[in-house]
Parts: sequence; structure tokens; C-alpha cells
Amino acid sequence: MTDSKRRLAPAPPGTPGGNDAHPRRKNVGTACSACKARKLKCTGTAPCANCVKSRLECTLDQTLDKRRRGALKRKIDQLEEKEDLLFRLVSVLRESGNRSTIPLLNLIRSNASLPEIQYYLNHQVPESELALMPELIEVSHEVQRLQEADSRSVRRILDAKRLSDQPLFQVPAKPWTSVVSDNDFVSHLVSLWLTWFHPFSNWVDRDRFIYDMQAGLLGAKYCSPFLVNAILAYACTYSDYPEAYAVPRDVSSKGAHFYDEAKRLLDKEEGRISLPTVQGIGVLWARACMIGQDRQAWIYRSQLAYSAHELSQKYTVLASTVNEDEIRMARVVNNTSWGLFNSATTHALLYEKTPTIKPPHQSSFLPVNHVSNQDEWHPYPTPAGGTPSHKTCLFNELCALNLIAYDVANFYFRKEAPRSRPDIEQKTSEFHKRLTEWAERLPQCLKLGKDTEIPHILCLHMYYHAILIAIYSPHRLSREKLIPYTNHDTINPVLALTTCLSSARSIGHWMQMYRTTWGLEHMPIFHTQWIQAALFILLENLQKADNCEAFIILSIAAKAFSRRFEKAKRLLRSLQDSARELRINLPVEVAPLFIETDGQWFLHPVRIKEETSDTASGDV
Repeated sequence: MTDSKRRLAPAPPGTPGGNDAHPRRKNVGTACSACKARKLKCTGTAPCANCVKSRLECTLDQTLDKRRRGALKRKIDQLEEKEDLLFRLVSVLRESGNRSTIPLLNLIRSNASLPEIQYYLNHQVPESELALMPELIEVSHEVQRLQEADSRSVRRILDAKRLSDQPLFQVPAKPWTSVVSDNDFVSHLVSLWLTWFHPFSNWVDRDRFIYDMQAGLLGAKYCSPFLVNAILAYACTYSDYPEAYAVPRDVSSKGAHFYDEAKRLLDKEEGRISLPTVQGIGVLWARACMIGQDRQAWIYRSQLAYSAHELSQKYTVLASTVNEDEIRMARVVNNTSWGLFNSATTHALLYEKTPTIKPPHQSSFLPVNHVSNQDEWHPYPTPAGGTPSHKTCLFNELCALNLIAYDVANFYFRKEAPRSRPDIEQKTSEFHKRLTEWAERLPQCLKLGKDTEIPHILCLHMYYHAILIAIYSPHRLSREKLIPYTNHDTINPVLALTTCLSSARSIGHWMQMYRTTWGLEHMPIFHTQWIQAALFILLENLQKADNCEAFIILSIAAKAFSRRFEKAKRLLRSLQDSARELRINLPVEVAPLFIETDGQWFLHPVRIKEETSDTASGDV
């Protein structure tokens, strides 16, 4: 009997009935765009059979394949490719002796994206130099290939960051804002603002504000929906989360939805003056200055000067009562007045305006208690240990410094006829003496060292040197345009220039310390004020290596700011225009930093003759 269940042998390949006559269609995770549009079964290859037959262009995006195995394999491939690119870049920067790698290094230091690095390699490095550096050509090809993969992975990277994000302050979204309902996102923004902006621009009582916000009760004394939305609008500039954008991927729209909500709530105040209202106007003024809305900044500045004065007058009277709550409120109002005075004076001095807010009548100095459990500063969102913030000492010394800066701005920038040179020299000597005495009596906790390199203390020292530049710059102007210089004068132009250059180099030194310690990603925008003061002093004195080195450091910081703020782009454009007008050759090391500003490098670069640091040498 024949076994009816016996299996038949397979037919030879190519014969009728062979297995390849009706091949099994393999599972395809995604189809090409043409097959999708025509609703055909795609073979999952590029070009696919249908496109070959129809003579169509076949476009297949493998990233749309959502099968787990394929997605994991692509992710591993992308990570390996990026790792390879990283090693190639490091190798080029470390091992090459060609100075063309120094501009590339400085571009990377300014938080450049892959497309920016690619643009520089493609358009700014001459072919003659590329020919001498085949390793740069190879890196260029790698960057170009990874651009697309990098843009697709940004969201996944941000998702990973969010999973590990632990805001310093947990606060609710409701009832403070109607823009979002995500408590974690609002906590993230509030923590960013209190970490990077608030320590130096301190006019909101952090502890009382957080306490009232966490309580979630409308009508609180130290918190309001208007103040919260103003803070959130500002804080969005520090965040890369999608919710920070009012328009997806449009950097200029960051925080615009919170800003619109804050404006609406301010209109509802109808002129009523309260502590959170004054504080919120201060935040809106700072934001308008930050993003370059000059007209809006002028409006908020006027509102702020009036409302801050009225609030101070109101609570000066209440301070004479014995009610503890009112005494506490009067104390917070006094600190708010000093905080707003500090920021207004800093802005006025460095933009050569007369201050709009006068020094408060009451003393600003808070009791200092250096104890082991004092308040700590944490570099959120980086998960790192805390360090003593010294916020009380900082606030006291900043108030004292701004009393000098207020007199400086009032003397130099009032609209009146030029004074005599003896008057200018007498005042300049007086201001310099006051600044020197201020620096000498700084408490030890604010003198820079390895334990005090926190951002707001670095900021204090940069501001000090920016004031020195401000008091000596007018001497050059008066000598050249207004008042003749004679040999009998005690402050000659050489001394003035030497002092300005020394302070500009110091600002470069502190900025380098800031970048290497904390990075530039979350650096507050008001740092551009001393960057600008120093850059324009250094611009005309690039022949010396130490001046050129400081110029490069500060240009890197300005470029990093320009990725977030239009105001910094204006600074770079102004610097280029000044260099063109004065026919000054800028260092080749900063060439790629100006690409976005002008689209081309039009100035003849100069080289540094002597090497003084890793910035000059290009070492990694």
C-alpha cells in the first residue's frame, strides 16, 4: 500500500511547480510613498518592483517602520554612526596641526548644531586647505549623512531628558495658568527661572512665592496668575521642551502663549498696584529687553518706575505698624524695590541711559549668617550636588555696587553740555576709588575660588569690570570729539585704554570659566551686556595675543546667545559693521561664528602670533 501521507520532494528550481514559482511575500514594515499613494502592495525595497515597472521615483523612509526589531536596529546604527563622528571630530581637533581646525573647535564650543558644522565645512573651509586635511573631508561627509538622523532623534532625546528631570520646585499649574495643565512642565519652567535668572536679578521673594504657589489659593499676597505667567513666559527661553514653543520649532515664539496670557491678566488689573503685579511687570520688562522688543520694553519700564515707587511709598508707611504680617510684607517690598533698582541701573549703565528707578530710601542690607545648612544653589536641570548660594551676601554687595553704578550713569549720560575735563577727571578718580574700595571689602564667600565659581558670583565680577570700562570710555570720547587733551591732565588716554583692556580681558577670563564649568546653554541673556562692553573695547586692539584670546572667548559666548536671542544676533551684526567701518581684520578663529549674520566671511583674517591658551592652540 502506498503511503498517501508521504511528502513529495521539492521540484528543482526554475521548473513549473518549483517553490520559486509562487514565492512567499515577506512581511514589509512600510511601503514607499508612491505605493502608499496608489494603495499598492510594496516589496519594501528601494526601488520597489511597482516603481520599477511604472518608472516612478521610489522614496522609502525606513524610519516609518515601527516594528520593534527594525526600530532597535536603526537606533543602534544611528548611535554607532554618531559615536564614529564624535571620534573623528575629536581626532581632527586633537591631532591636526593645521590652524583651520581652530575655527571648527570654536564653532563647536558655541553649541553649534550638526547643520551648522556641515555648512562651515562645506562653505567656509577653502578647498586648498581641505586638500591638506583629508580627515576634514571625511568628517564633512559623515556630518552630512547624520544630519537627517539627528533631526529625527531630537524628540527622543528630549523624551529621555524628561524621564530623568526632577524639578527643584514642585508647583501646580492650576489655578495659576490656563495655557497648560501639566504640573511637571510648569515646575520645570519655574525651577529653570529660579536657577538661572533669579539669583542675580532678585526682586521676587523665592520662598514666599513658592509657598503661595504650592498652596494654590488665588488672592495670595506673594503670588498671582499674572506673575506666574510672566515668569513662565521668560523661563521658556531656557527650555527645549515642545510645550515651550507657541509655534513648533520657531525659537522666536518661545513663551509667547504665556506672554499673551500675562498681558491679558495685566489688563484685568486695571491699574491696581500690588506686590505680585509690580514684580510681574519687572519680569515682562526684562523679557522684552531680552528678546529685543525695544518699544514694549520702554512701555514696561515706564510702568515699572511708577508702580514700584507707589508700592514702596505704600509699604513704607505700613512698616511703622506692629502687625507682623505687614512688617514682613514691608520687608519683602523693600527687597523688591532694591532688586528692581539693581536691574534698572545695570541696564541703564551698560546702554548709556539715565536710570529710571531711584535708590530706595530704606536700607537694603540683609542679615548674613554663614552657617553650614544655608541655602544651596543647584545647576538644574543638570543632576549635580548643591553648593552654597551666598545669595544674601550677593544681594547686599550688588546693591552697594549699583549705588556706585547709579551715580556713574547719572554723571556720564545726562543730556547736558559737556563738562570740563577737570570735572570729568575728578569724578572718574572718585568712581574708581569707590569701586576699588568695594572690591577690597568683598566678603570672602564672594571672592572667586574653586568653591565660589557659581554663575551669579561670576556675574558679579564681570559686572564690576563692565562698570570700570564705562567710567573710562568717556575719556576717549571727550578727547577725540569734545574736549582737547593736554599734557597737564592726570588721566591720559593711554591709562584709560589700559584700564579698559584689562577689564575686558578679565570679563573674557570669567566668561571662559563660566563656559567650562556650567556651559552656555542656560546662561542668562543679561550677560550680553558685559560681553558687548568688552568686545567693542577689544576690537580695536586685536594685535596683542591676550586681547585676541579674550575676543575669541567672548565671540563664542555671543554666538551661543545668538542661537536663542535676536538681541545677540544684533550684537554680532554690529560688531561686523564696526570691523568693516574701521577696516579691522578679525581673527580667523572666529570666522564660522559670523556665518549666520552675513552669510559669508568678508574680512581678511589675521593670525595670532603667539599661543597663550587652549583657545589659541586648539588643543582638546
